Amino acid sequence: MRKVEAGMKIAGTIVGAFRDGTSSSKSKFFQNQKKLSTMKSVFESLFGGKRSADTPMGTKSTPVGITAYSQSHVLHQRMKEEKMTHGQTVTANLSPVRLEMSYGQVIMYFCPMKSIEVLKTLNDGDGGSLPMEVKVDDLRIPDGIHPGLYTLKNVTLSSNGKMQVTATSNTSWEPVTA
Repeated sequence: MRKVEAGMKIAGTIVGAFRDGTSSSKSKFFQNQKKLSTMKSVFESLFGGKRSADTPMGTKSTPVGITAYSQSHVLHQRMKEEKMTHGQTVTANLSPVRLEMSYGQVIMYFCPMKSIEVLKTLNDGDGGSLPMEVKVDDLRIPDGIHPGLYTLKNVTLSSNGKMQVTATSNTSWEPVTA
């Protein structure tokens, strides 16, 4: 609630500065970078569209999550098929994964996944068994991507405590065509 009140106060200041029409009141407001930064943060938190550090200016993206229904056992099985073990970290392509919208969020499902293509081994595993729980980090889809099947390219896949799917600077979503 405090963010909303702060946003309303700043918005009122903007309206007031432009309503009285004096250039000095306009320049005073725009010289105060802290207020602008606060307003930007408030509106991003209220209306989405916040950029990650790797998102180019002007590009919007949406975070991708998973749920209990994302069928993490399929990812677990595909990792076992690739002979991955506990503690191992690789750069890989996951194909296909399904993206769906659920209550305004983008959810990734592993159920259709047929393969993991290991591109590079970053850390060898310790030979132990793979964890069952999955976590995704920093996965975002750019605007314009719709629900459907995708090859998730260039992610870091690790298995230390949890199976983790983490975006890299080269991560991309390639549509899977029939």
